[in-house]
Amino acid sequence: MLKANRSWWIIATWLALTGMAQAAMYKWVDENGVTQYTQYPPPDRKTQVMVPPPPPAEDPEEAQKKLETLLQSQDEQHKAAATAEGEQTKTDEQAKLRAQNCQAARTNLQNLTTGGRKRMIGPDGVASYLADEDRQARIDAAQKQIEEYCD
Repeated sequence: MLKANRSWWIIATWLALTGMAQAAMYKWVDENGVTQYTQYPPPDRKTQVMVPPPPPAEDPEEAQKKLETLLQSQDEQHKAAATAEGEQTKTDEQAKLRAQNCQAARTNLQNLTTGGRKRMIGPDGVASYLADEDRQARIDAAQKQIEEYCD
């Protein structure tokens, strides 16, 4: 779809530019004998319409190659922009995840350092109190996570 839109845009621009290049030129001699070239004929003089030379012939195969090269470069630019956008999205998601991990680590540290003994529920669903060594190990782990995830 984008190629079709681009092709129409190129054709429309080309047609507009060729129309502007077709302006008529007039050659006439003024009362001092000086030859004048203008876009508008004088009302009281004999003029000669200047016919512009035809544009140079362009090889259709060469024109097609130029067009294909142009379209290919535009496609590469679009792909590069999409890649950059994807990388930016990935970077944003990573920053959001780091912020969430930072907040979780800070919350864990706060929970472990405030209050008295901590009761934890194990994987088997049984609640037990943390030993001081386990509690200190979890505090150290939370501090390492804060260092890693928090800026």
